[in-house]
Amino acid sequence: MERPVYRVLHLIFALGSLHLLGLVGLEAKRFIDLRHERALTQTQIASLKDRAAALQADIAAAQTREYREAMVRRMGYVKKDEVLNAR
Repeated sequence: MERPVYRVLHLIFALGSLHLLGLVGLEAKRFIDLRHERALTQTQIASLKDRAAALQADIAAAQTREYREAMVRRMGYVKKDEVLNAR
């Protein structure tokens, strides 16, 4: 016949094993979630880099005389048949 203390020890061991299994499962889920969040963040970074490049191209285009003249005409400061005489 088995001693009662061994039953308690087996029960404690079983509960500890279940607890350890639960912790391992939680860490695996956390790892997967972090990997997914990292992928989303990298996608956002790539999108922001593309947007920054487009804005840099817009800034470079705004430095030309033709662009500034078109903007002035679009704003209505210079009419269609008027000649823009900018320095």
